[in-house]
Amino acid sequence: MIDTVQIRPLTMDDYDLLTQMETGIEDDYIIRIWERLMTNDEHKVYGLFVESQLVSIAGYTIFAEQYAMLGRLRSDIRYSGNGYATQLFKHIIKELNQVPEIKWVGANTQLHNYSALRVMEKSDLPQLITFHASTLVKPRLLNYEKGEPWTPITSLDEKREWTSKFEQDSELIFPYQAYYPFPASSKLFKDDEIKDWYFFKNPENDRVLIIYYDQKKYNYAHVVYLWDDLFEQPGLWETIFETHELFKKEYGEDVHIRTDLTDTTREKAVDDAFQIQDPWILHGKWK
Repeated sequence: MIDTVQIRPLTMDDYDLLTQMETGIEDDYIIRIWERLMTNDEHKVYGLFVESQLVSIAGYTIFAEQYAMLGRLRSDIRYSGNGYATQLFKHIIKELNQVPEIKWVGANTQLHNYSALRVMEKSDLPQLITFHASTLVKPRLLNYEKGEPWTPITSLDEKREWTSKFEQDSELIFPYQAYYPFPASSKLFKDDEIKDWYFFKNPENDRVLIIYYDQKKYNYAHVVYLWDDLFEQPGLWETIFETHELFKKEYGEDVHIRTDLTDTTREKAVDDAFQIQDPWILHGKWK
């Protein structure tokens, strides 16, 4: 007997089916934010059903109008090994490829999530970069070059000068939000966003530091620095610490300093100073 497989977008009415899935994930955040996912146009979640049983879910979120980040992949362990997750992912990608506004499709997986990595490979989403999501927990243990804080950039025109350089670099991946880096384009640097970002330049005017407020599960002062001399640039960390204090006054004492370390900066980082997650891999491609 051939199982009947159906794929469709999920709705609020599918909540009970979702909770009945045996995913092996305790306190799954998707269940907690289900209403938000179902009522926000930026999010879409699909389900794959076998004989009316929900066995796999996945979806995407739209960022900066043209980037579709796939994720929220969950499968019922009772149905594992049947390729349902890959079938669902391919279906979603096919639909996104038919949306003209979407120019880039990708996903994040952690380095040791081998089942998700196989899905990415079978879905033809190439690996782009590896990054280490890191939260500073013990600043006193940092080993960095001391110096005077960098010069703030307050002019929108000067901010644009820097972001235009990013846009012209076809290889650059920019951390647009915590956990969501994307290939650089003008869509990531709209005036109404970058006006609220804190920009700083070093004395030689050949480096720029960007810090912005972000909120995921926690509140962050998200540090964006696109060079590998994160700990060698004099005054860089003094600038970060000063801005962090400003953020705490504005957003509360529970604001954490967060950054994405590259493989190179990860090797230079003092382990005990940071809480560093299992490495993430960004997959994706332009349509």
